[in-house]
Amino acid sequence: MFTLPLRGLKRGLFLSGMIGLCLTGAGQAAAAEVHLKVDWPDFMARNDLVWERMPTSYFEGPFQGNGMLGTVFFLDDEAKNTVRFEIGRTDVYDPRHSAGGGKFTSNYQTYDVRLPIGQLLLEPVGQITGAQFRTDLWNAETRGEITTTAGTIGLRVLVPHGDDVIVIEVKTSANEREAKFRLRPEQGNNPLGTLQGSIGDEPGKMKPNPAYVVKQLDGLEVAVQPLLVGGDYATTWKEVRHDADTRTVFLTVASAIPGCGADAKAVKSLKDSITRGTAAMEKVHRDWWHAFYPASFVTVPDARLESFYWIQWYKLASAMRAGGPVVDLFGPWFKKSIWSANWVNLNLQLSHFTVHTGNHLELGQGLCDWLERDKQELINNCPEEIRGDSAVLGNPVGLHLSATENGYPKHLIALPWLMQLYYTQYRCTMDDERLRNSIFPLLRRTMNVYLHRAKLGDDGFYHLGRGYSDEYGYAEDPNLDLQMLRWGLETLVASAERLKIEDPLLPKWKEILKKLVPYPVDEHGLMIGSDVPFAKPHRHYSHLLGIFPLYVINIDNQPDMLEILKKSINRHTDIDGDNCMYKFTGSSSLSATLGDGDRALQMLERSLQLLPPQQAPTVMPNTLYSEGQHPTFESPISAARNVLDMVLQSWGRYIRVFPACPSTWKDAAFHDLRAEGAFLVSAVRKGGRTEFVRVKSLASEPCRILCDLPEPVRCMGPDTVNLRRNDGAIELDLKKGEEAVLYSGDVPPNLDIAPLPVPSEKTNSWGLKK
Repeated sequence: MFTLPLRGLKRGLFLSGMIGLCLTGAGQAAAAEVHLKVDWPDFMARNDLVWERMPTSYFEGPFQGNGMLGTVFFLDDEAKNTVRFEIGRTDVYDPRHSAGGGKFTSNYQTYDVRLPIGQLLLEPVGQITGAQFRTDLWNAETRGEITTTAGTIGLRVLVPHGDDVIVIEVKTSANEREAKFRLRPEQGNNPLGTLQGSIGDEPGKMKPNPAYVVKQLDGLEVAVQPLLVGGDYATTWKEVRHDADTRTVFLTVASAIPGCGADAKAVKSLKDSITRGTAAMEKVHRDWWHAFYPASFVTVPDARLESFYWIQWYKLASAMRAGGPVVDLFGPWFKKSIWSANWVNLNLQLSHFTVHTGNHLELGQGLCDWLERDKQELINNCPEEIRGDSAVLGNPVGLHLSATENGYPKHLIALPWLMQLYYTQYRCTMDDERLRNSIFPLLRRTMNVYLHRAKLGDDGFYHLGRGYSDEYGYAEDPNLDLQMLRWGLETLVASAERLKIEDPLLPKWKEILKKLVPYPVDEHGLMIGSDVPFAKPHRHYSHLLGIFPLYVINIDNQPDMLEILKKSINRHTDIDGDNCMYKFTGSSSLSATLGDGDRALQMLERSLQLLPPQQAPTVMPNTLYSEGQHPTFESPISAARNVLDMVLQSWGRYIRVFPACPSTWKDAAFHDLRAEGAFLVSAVRKGGRTEFVRVKSLASEPCRILCDLPEPVRCMGPDTVNLRRNDGAIELDLKKGEEAVLYSGDVPPNLDIAPLPVPSEKTNSWGLKK
C-alpha cells in the first residue's frame, strides 16, 4: 500500500492510504482507490485532554511518558501552594525476592515490588489562583499556564521518545522569575509496608532499604537509593537558564540492578540529553508519535467515547515500548499503592489485549520477549515432580516471572492467559518459526500442568478436581480451568497439524478434548464450578473466559448455547456489587462476542460513568483509574478493546466486520485494524449498513469474511481473488501483499475513510472543567 511519508507532516496535511484496484466479476474492469483522509493534527486536537483549573491529585493531573520514564503533575498534598511532578520509572523494582532466593522474604514480601523515586517540586512566588493546560496528543506533550497572585508560569512538559529524560520548559512573567524547582527524593521502601506501617527490623516485618543519599557528582545534584540486596537507582536533574524569564529543567532516573553505579549512569544520561538539545529530542519524539497514531484509525459517532479511545493509545504508547518491560499497575506514573507489582491473573492481560486488533504489535512484543527470556523461571516455579515437562506461574510477580505461591500456584490462570496473548501475537503475523521454536514448546509445558491433574472418572469424562476460579474462590472442576484447558489443547493440536509435528502427546490431547467433562451449568448459566454457583457480586469474569477472550464457547460451534451464554453474561452484572470498571468492560466484550452491540455499548457506558470516588471505583477525569485511590492501569485500556470488539473481531475461522455495532451507531469507520491470519482490514458503515470492506493479506492465509453486505457482493481486486460464498461467509483468495475491496450494488461514490463530524461543543471531553 502506498502511504505518504510520515516525517515532517504539518497541520492541515492529510495522511492518505491509496489503493489501486480492478473490478472483478461480470467481466468488468474499473479503477478504484481507497483513501484514508485524516488531518491528523486537527483530528487528534479534538480529542486532547483539557484542564480549566489546577489538578489536585494523581487522578486529575496531566501525564507524559516514553514507555519507561514518566511524570504526572498536580498540586502537592504535603507542601502548600506547590506543584508536584511525580517521577516514575517502570523498571525501578526492589529485587530482593528474586535476587535473595527467599532469604529476605517475609509474610509481606514474596515477590519483587515497584519502588518510589520522589518528586520534582515547583514553588511559585505567589499563591496559585488558577491554571489551564492542554495535553496535545498528536505531539505527546502538555502545555499550559499557572496563574498566581504574582503573575504567570508557562509550562511545556514532555518525556521524549529516544531520550530517558523529563523535560519541563518554563516561561515566567517578571514577578514569577524567582519561582523555584527542587528535588524531593522519597525513601525507596516497599509501598505496601509503608502504607501498612510494617517496615522495620523486627521479626516478620519488611526490612527497609538503606537510606537514600543526596550528593554532588560532576556538578549535579544526585539522589541515590541503595538496595538491601545490592544495586541502586539514582535521580539527577539540572535547570538551564536561557534568560531572565525562560529556563528548561531536565531530569532523569537510572537503574543499576544488579550492581552499583546508577549515579554515574544518571549523570551521563542527563548530560548526553542536554548536549543533544531540546530541538533534536523534540524532532525524534514527534517523528515517533506521528508514525505511531496512523498505524490504525477508528471513528465512532460518540465524541466522548472516541476521545477516550484515542487517549488510551496515548496512554499505552506512553507506558510501553519495544524492548522495555511489561506495563504493571502504574505504567511510568508511580503512586504509593498496595498493588505495587505485576498482577498476572487479569491486570497485565487486560493491559495488553488491545494492541493486536489495534495494529500495534510492537507494544505487545515486550510481553512475548518476557515469556521467552524467563522461560527457565517458569520451569523452576514448578514443584520438582513435574518440573521436567511443565511450566507454571503464580501471582503477582515483579520484573521477573518468579512466583510459586508456596510451591504451587493458586492462580493457574496466569500463565495460560499470558500464553493466549503470545499466541494471538503470532496469529496476527503468522510467523511459523516463532510458533515452532517458542510458543509451541512453552504452551505444551503450560498445558502439562493441567494434564497432570486430569483424571478419567467413572462417568467417562476427564475431570480436573478442585481448583481456584479467580477471584471468586475454590470449586470442583472450575469452568475457568476447563475452558483454559480446552483452549490450550485445541491450540496445541492445531499448531502441531500446521507445523507437521508428530508430538507423542497428540493422541492424549485429542482424547481429553473428546472426553472433557461438560462445563458446569445451572439455571443462571455457567457456574464457577460443579459445586459452586455464581451467586454473589463478583468483578472477575474468570468463569466466562471461554466466551471471551478464548472463544472456545461460541455461537458458531454451539448455537444452541446462545441463551445460556446470554444468561451467564447478564448474571455477572445483574448481581450488584463489587462494581469495578473491568466488570463492565468485560461484560461489554462478552456481549460483543455474541453480536449484542446494544448491550456492549450499555456496559461500556456504565464503565465510563464519572461517579463520586466514595460510591464506586471509577475512571477519573484524566482517564486513569482508581480502586480505593490505588491506580490500576488495565481497566481503561480494556474499554478501548470494547470499541474494537464492536467494529472488528477475528476469532475462529472468520474476520467479522461490524459484528456488534450498536443500533445507535448508524455511521462508523475504521482503517488498518489487524485481524488474525495477518490481515489489515478497513471498512465504512453509513446509514446503518456496511458500505464497503477493504482487506489486505500479509501472509497468504485463508480469508473468510462475515459482514452485512447484501447480495450480490462485488469485489475490486486481483483477477485471481476468486470471490465465493461458503456457509454465509465471503471467501477470497489473496496472496501476501494483495488486497481487495468488497461492496454491494453500484461502486460506492467514494471510497474515503474519514473522521465522523463532531460539534465543537462536544470535543475535548476529558480533563478538568471549571
